[in-house]
Amino acid sequence: MGAVRAHLDQALTAIADGRFEAAIGSARQALGHDARCGVAWRLIAFAFEGRGDGAAALDAYQSAYLIDPQSTEILTDLGRLAVSLGLSQVAVEFYARALSAQPGSALLATQLSLALRDGHEYGLAIGVMREAILQDAANAALWNALATVLLQQGDTENALAMVEQALALSPGWGEALYNRAIARLELGDLMGAIADCDAAAAGAKAAEKPGIRFVRAQAGLAAGRLGDGWADYDARLHARFARAPAFDLPGRPLRAGDTLEGATLLVVGEQGLGDEIMFASMVPDLLRALGPEGRLTLAVAPRLTALFQRSFPDAEVHAHGSAETGGRVTVTAPSAPTAGLWTPMGSLTRRFRPTADHFEGQSAFLRPEAAAVERWRERLAGLGARPKVGIAWKSKMSHGHRLKQYAPFADWTPVLQTPGIAFVNLQYGDCAEELEAARALGVGIWSPPGLDLTDDIDGAAALSAAVDLVIGVGNASTNLAAATGTPTWFICGPAAWPTLGTGRHPWFPSTRVFAAPRFGDWGPVLRAVADALAAAHPADA
Repeated sequence: MGAVRAHLDQALTAIADGRFEAAIGSARQALGHDARCGVAWRLIAFAFEGRGDGAAALDAYQSAYLIDPQSTEILTDLGRLAVSLGLSQVAVEFYARALSAQPGSALLATQLSLALRDGHEYGLAIGVMREAILQDAANAALWNALATVLLQQGDTENALAMVEQALALSPGWGEALYNRAIARLELGDLMGAIADCDAAAAGAKAAEKPGIRFVRAQAGLAAGRLGDGWADYDARLHARFARAPAFDLPGRPLRAGDTLEGATLLVVGEQGLGDEIMFASMVPDLLRALGPEGRLTLAVAPRLTALFQRSFPDAEVHAHGSAETGGRVTVTAPSAPTAGLWTPMGSLTRRFRPTADHFEGQSAFLRPEAAAVERWRERLAGLGARPKVGIAWKSKMSHGHRLKQYAPFADWTPVLQTPGIAFVNLQYGDCAEELEAARALGVGIWSPPGLDLTDDIDGAAALSAAVDLVIGVGNASTNLAAATGTPTWFICGPAAWPTLGTGRHPWFPSTRVFAAPRFGDWGPVLRAVADALAAAHPADA
């Protein structure tokens, strides 16, 4: 047993030092002496987690569990890792077993509830939390956990009530203040959200502060406080922010005091296709600032390169790339030429959009291929003289906390039943179920034959420019249409920060915003859209 202990101690030391391969080797040596050493398997699992190999870690934890199936610690480790791998149903199974073995555990009840939440099993998650609260009503953590479930479900008002109860039990608790900030943001109490962020940050650990600051950014931007908002928005790039990318790019980062005139600059797209399109509205300003002696390279999503190169001929456009290591994405621009300076695209806002006045006179900035636009107009003419209205109702990332951002397709019924309109499908991804639901209403949504709306962005831009109006949620399709100059109506949740407190979508030239007062209250919003559509395009005109 002395040899086993020595190898385990070596493995522990190696993990503490970040030497994960050495830790795995030492733990395996312990297993060579005692094949049923569960601690060795757990140390191997810890090391695999540290190395960023979640699947291997899960296998190692399961080996430990087979040796000691009564261990709630191993079950909890399995559940936690399954959550990190996005395996919410697997996590539910492990946490449920652990709670069964240790009934009354507030921690295990919370973990089970959050795993159910991640699988959109909101009713079951709420039931678990209510049962736990009945047993321990003075536990602020339980009330706070229930609030997080309700927030993701979109029941913000009840979430606020739950987090208020948590704060009544534990005044000044940072985690509850953070959740109250989110609830207040979603209910439009933007100053209250900012105050809660400030209070939460005052006592937060360093690792928690970037997340708090990012919520503060959204509240500040939604309120039109662009100076503070853009400063806080930098939190998205902080190394301690959960979703922050790393960058492996030539040159050095652009700094606030750097002169742009005559510079050689690489600008890298970030945060998804829709945001890359939206932030590209600043490229014309940037080209003017660089002047004739400057050189601009854009590194954007591969699907955008052809469209961006046509739209910005004075820039050199390349595709960016990414690789994931240890759970963090590193952004690269492998084919881009060497540049003296580089910056993420969203960081241009502090220079070029510091106040609302800097959005005035915004014009279309993406140029689809003219011949392709004309071909789509000819195809659309086959639908008759009716106005051609493109629609998009969801994002490809319509899961988790994002699910509440989009109205159920059934709520679109008043819009789809507007007389005298020819609807055109601009929704990328799998939407066969929704198209069939529209047919059941007697509404045919015309889908462009031969056009891949997901990958053929150049073709999608041409189609967007050929329709008369686009209506949809804030996603790549609507941003693309608006950037080409097509009148676009955005359907947003409460306090959508890209509106910047303006009541419209100022990044684009011809937009209108229909915002829900609260998540889940989509019916009145869609009816307002239907009324506006009928008024703009009367059936008897």
